[in-house]
Amino acid sequence: MIDDSSDASPPGRTRRLGILTIATGIAGFALLAVHPGGDAKTFADFVRGEAADRTIDAVVHGGFVVVLALQLICYAVFSRGLGYRVSALAAFVFFAIGTSFLCASLLLDGLVAPAIAARYVAKPGKIESARVLFVLLGTMVSLLMPIGLAFQSAAIATWGWALTASGLRVLGGVGLGFGVLLLVALGISFVTANPVILMGAIAATALWAILVGAQLMRA
Repeated sequence: MIDDSSDASPPGRTRRLGILTIATGIAGFALLAVHPGGDAKTFADFVRGEAADRTIDAVVHGGFVVVLALQLICYAVFSRGLGYRVSALAAFVFFAIGTSFLCASLLLDGLVAPAIAARYVAKPGKIESARVLFVLLGTMVSLLMPIGLAFQSAAIATWGWALTASGLRVLGGVGLGFGVLLLVALGISFVTANPVILMGAIAATALWAILVGAQLMRA
């Protein structure tokens, strides 16, 4: 798959890239597992919780940004290995667009919001005045994250199409099924505002990275 032209990556390098791709998928699952949850009953409790989880939020959300950056490198080589196909290029572009939306969401949710919370938690009398800021941040994140995941889901489906056209019908079929299923689920999440669907979509993209990494190692 990777040796379709004279400038293809050497097999050893491709295998190492496959290992890196698998590692990003595993890292995605690990970061999801340690993602802090919240059971705040009041707005003040929410702000205090955001401030208390500032460090772990920075690690988790910052870690996801690093994972996405590494995946962009891996998927660039993966797409190139499928030859000069418009579908492969389109898939990489979709994933890159989705990554930009997700990174904006991760920055706001994991770094900006906790930093604002830390400022207000030291002034209990002014916590309520921060409500409008968190409503704004929450609204932005609620749009940025599903849009980013939708673009990445479209990328997975398009890679599936490119893989099928390249003769890799099993992985291609999995990609098509994954992508379409995720797009339907994300459409439902827009209506129901269910965060579980979003977390499931992130887990699915992590699993896709592992599958792509395995294919790169076999190439």
